[in-house]
Amino acid sequence: MRPELDFRTLRSQIEAATWVPDFTTLYRRAGRVRLRDRMAVLGALMGTLGVLAPVALAGAFGRPAPAVLGPNPDLPDASTPSVAPSAFGKFPSTVTVLAAAGDLPNLVAAVDVCVEVPQARRCSLQVTTLGDDATQRTPFVVDALRGSPLDKLSGVQIIRITTDTYMLSGEVGGASRSCVRFHISGDTRAQATAQPGQVVVGPSEHLPLGTQDRAVQLVQYGDLFGVREKDGALSLAGQPPLARRTVVAGQPAAAGWWVAGADLHTGAPAVSVSKDQGQHWITQSLDTPAGIDVPTVVTKDGQNAWAFVRYRTSMRLFRTSDGGANWREVRDAIALPATLKTLDNRPVGALIRPDRSLLLWIQADATTYFLESNDGEHFGTGAGPGGAIAPVDNGYASLGTPARVSTDAHAWQEAALSATVLPN
Repeated sequence: MRPELDFRTLRSQIEAATWVPDFTTLYRRAGRVRLRDRMAVLGALMGTLGVLAPVALAGAFGRPAPAVLGPNPDLPDASTPSVAPSAFGKFPSTVTVLAAAGDLPNLVAAVDVCVEVPQARRCSLQVTTLGDDATQRTPFVVDALRGSPLDKLSGVQIIRITTDTYMLSGEVGGASRSCVRFHISGDTRAQATAQPGQVVVGPSEHLPLGTQDRAVQLVQYGDLFGVREKDGALSLAGQPPLARRTVVAGQPAAAGWWVAGADLHTGAPAVSVSKDQGQHWITQSLDTPAGIDVPTVVTKDGQNAWAFVRYRTSMRLFRTSDGGANWREVRDAIALPATLKTLDNRPVGALIRPDRSLLLWIQADATTYFLESNDGEHFGTGAGPGGAIAPVDNGYASLGTPARVSTDAHAWQEAALSATVLPN
């Protein structure tokens, strides 16, 4: 007999095999998980803002005011600006003393007056007075040497050839040296009409020259000419046997003509001396390789002289006591300052003070280094006025900012500069 089916058990088995989940419940659980994750992210963001917001608010609203400081003794007085407002309004103007000559207390100075227009700096080379008296109302010379106010100018020199006649020279745009000659009134306080100066042309004849007549060059490394003190006339002169010959300027006329250059055969630094206005020359090469430029030579009496030969990171010194007939090297005489990295493109000058001590200066950007020696053999750190120094007939002029003058190159006093005009 067939057993009776258990329908309840069979139904349970069929339902277990064919059961489908309730997706509505799953959707509800997934929504709760997403909401929980979003709340966690929002909580993290709120915590971050709670840390950063106070810092941002303090930076925006709680910045302290600048501290009020007293004057810095190592810096120039801020009440004296280095530039002055110009007639062009927003562009400042500067006045830079480039050279000086003549007698103290009032010298004749070459100054460059520039309007500092960005990318188009406009300048005018002018001649005015420098010293105690600043009442000269008009420059003696304006717009000298340059063909355009935009031309670059370097190597400016001014020499006195008679009591009231001067020669101004410089290199325009890296070209050869050009010169102008000008005459000044004996009364520097008188109103003068500014002139561009007369371009100097080389002479074609020999004139008698005396012991007080100086040597000049009209172009860089060019021929020498004698210039007569009594009338300013130029004369042909005998030439020293040197390459790159350069007249040693600023020396007393009685010391003779001294010329620095290079040996014609070896290229070694050399010095020529003439005591008869170029008729005869004593020429000696210095026992050292060629330097950056011709030697820097200085003498006061025409017998004792020093020649400084510059290299990129060193300097060698030679000395003569017989008017240039013989030179000997002074060993280990000059130790350059450690902060002076190179002598490339550094103007260098030397002078002999009335007390016979030597002062050597080296310009490096905005700094001028001074070295001095009491015996002409050993140099140490010295004090100076702050700029390049130009010997004048009865003293010295510092071409820094501000310009200064001195009779002994020890004590310096600030000098007043007379009127200048802005370039067109």
